[in-house]
Amino acid sequence: MRELRLIFAALLLLAASATQAQTSYKAPTGYSFQTADDYAEYEPQVIAAVNWLEKTPMNQQAVLRKETDQFLFQWISGSSSVSVQLQKYVADLAGQDSELLMLFMGGWARYQLQHPEAKDPAVLNTEGIRTMLRAYQAGGFKKNKQLDELTKLETKGTLAEWVKKQLAG
Repeated sequence: MRELRLIFAALLLLAASATQAQTSYKAPTGYSFQTADDYAEYEPQVIAAVNWLEKTPMNQQAVLRKETDQFLFQWISGSSSVSVQLQKYVADLAGQDSELLMLFMGGWARYQLQHPEAKDPAVLNTEGIRTMLRAYQAGGFKKNKQLDELTKLETKGTLAEWVKKQLAG
C-alpha cells in the first residue's frame, strides 16, 4: 500500500511539472525588427517558440499560440539568418491548416539557427516536416492520413528519402 502511495505521489509530481513546463513559456512581446541585430537578439526566443508549439497540443492555449505564431511569422519573414522555402507538397500536406505551415516554417528556421552550416534543401525540408509531425502527434489536429503515413515513414527511418523524392518531382 505504501508503494502505491509513493507511485501516486510521483505521478502527481510528474503531472504538475509537465503542466508547469507548458505554462512557463511566454510569447515575446514588444519586439521590433529594424536591424539585423534585432533579429539576432531574438534567435533564442525563436527556438523556444518552435519547441513550445511542437509540444503543446493544438487545441490548448489558443491565445498564446496565436501570439507565438505572429512573432514567428514576423521574425521568419524578415530574418537574414534563415531562408524558408515552401514547396507545393508542404502546402498540400497542410491543406487548410495554416498552423501546420507555421510549424513547418518554424522547424526549418529552428534547424537552420541551430545548424548555420546546413544548406541542403532536403535536410531543411525534412526538419520542417519532422516538426509538423511532432506537433501532429502532440494532438489537437484533425486526422490527416498523409501525416499518419509520414509518421510511419519517420518511424521506419525513411522520411528523408520521401522528402528528397518530393523535391525532385
